[in-house]
Amino acid sequence: MTEAEIAGIERACARLVLEFAKFNDDLDHQALADLFVEDCTFARPLDPEHPYYGKDKVHAIFRDRKARLTRHVMTNILITVESPTRARGNSYVTMMSAPDPEAKWPREGEGIFIGAFDDVFVKTDSGWKFKSRTGNVALYQGGHVPVLPIPTTAETGAPK
Repeated sequence: MTEAEIAGIERACARLVLEFAKFNDDLDHQALADLFVEDCTFARPLDPEHPYYGKDKVHAIFRDRKARLTRHVMTNILITVESPTRARGNSYVTMMSAPDPEAKWPREGEGIFIGAFDDVFVKTDSGWKFKSRTGNVALYQGGHVPVLPIPTTAETGAPK
């Protein structure tokens, strides 16, 4: 691969990282799900031990949860191109949220969470997509750490 081809792949994958944050914050659940291939896996930063399998399950995570105001700030995006059709990435995420997206601006946040995502990207007929995305939270300040209920196999789509 040429340096230009590698740079193009790095740019396309980094854009997916930024689009994920934007679509998540905008509550655009379908656009967020469309960043993934059909047979993807996704593990939420607050629950990396229970990944979700399949684009439809990823869509449901975001579509079915209670609406919140969130802001995700993505930094330290590092993409490693493995081939013309596969890449890996790591990025840091800083996230704040508030429970009522309709409250008067500015809203008081519930805490600051800092973590990371480890990603696998694949090239498809419609461009680059997430094959897998695994999050984690390393630090938080203020607020509380939500305890997420353990999802059922039906919710995660885990292989049997």
